[in-house]
Amino acid sequence: MSNNKSPWGSGSGGNGGGKSPWGQGGQNQRPRPTQQQNRDNVVRDLKNRFGGGGKRPGGFGSGKGPAGRVGPFGIFVIVGLLMMLFSCVYVVDQNQEAVVLRFGEYSRTSAPGIHFKLPSPIETKEMIDVTDERNITIGSGGRENLMLTSDENIVRIAYTVLWRVSNSSDFLFNLEDVPQAVSDVAESAMREVVGKTELEPLITDERDSVAAQVQVLMQQMLDEYAAGVAISQVEIKESQEPKQVEAAFLAVVAAKQEAEQAILRAREKENALIPAANADADTLIQQAEGYKEAVIAESQGDAARFTSIYEEYKLAPRVTRQRMYLETMEEVYGDADKIILGETGGSGVVPYLPLDQLKAKKQ
Repeated sequence: MSNNKSPWGSGSGGNGGGKSPWGQGGQNQRPRPTQQQNRDNVVRDLKNRFGGGGKRPGGFGSGKGPAGRVGPFGIFVIVGLLMMLFSCVYVVDQNQEAVVLRFGEYSRTSAPGIHFKLPSPIETKEMIDVTDERNITIGSGGRENLMLTSDENIVRIAYTVLWRVSNSSDFLFNLEDVPQAVSDVAESAMREVVGKTELEPLITDERDSVAAQVQVLMQQMLDEYAAGVAISQVEIKESQEPKQVEAAFLAVVAAKQEAEQAILRAREKENALIPAANADADTLIQQAEGYKEAVIAESQGDAARFTSIYEEYKLAPRVTRQRMYLETMEEVYGDADKIILGETGGSGVVPYLPLDQLKAKKQ
């Protein structure tokens, strides 16, 4: 414009009297800020807003307005709040349970998964492994564990106890040292069961039975203490006589084995002889029974024959007597060598009897 009435005032080369909002041109005009100055201004403004030393009244950096109270302490508070927020979330693994404490007192038990709680220190948590089995071994490692059996013998016992946590809150609060308690209960239960068992079965074929009894007794005792523990298995690894009497014990065992072998041989012979004797006895009994029945039958037959003869005798006594006489003589002389002399043999004549021929014939 030639009249110099521009709203921005006259140009740098003009001498007009127009007024510009940035001041008059020429030597009195304010220079425009450079790019570096713009960046510095931005940084300075941010510092002022967050308490970095700005001097603008009522701004973020003056310390007098609401935003000016954030400062380093405010940042610390914000970070602390974030940390407390993160402490409210916790994750429980598959093999764990979480016991949540509120001001140190039991509050609840959390199962595996993601859970929330009040921030620490209002509520804290204790992670308890509830699936892995723990073990305690007693009587090994060069330390003899000697016990007295019911037959007053001494036995050397070594065994292992497998256990796990069954109740997290009981496990955490009821006993001060749970592994030591399990060890003490195991030793007490083993001594009680061994004290009711004889030595020989204990070291031979009843080890599994003794271990099962110890497991049941341990579980009962730990349940009475509310230990929150489950006994998975009791395994007897060694049950032997003490080393000081091992030789004598082996001699006793050998003698018992010999005695058992002798008893077995005697029983074998007994099993062979008794059935044979029983068979012979049965045979004799059967023969006696047969003889008895034969005699009885013969006697009954003779009695019946005599009765029939008597009946005939009553009907014809003379004929019956004659018949009986003839039958008797026939029975007596039937097989005998005989010579019959008639009544007409002549008197005074000595008959010739061939006795030598009769004797030879008889032989």
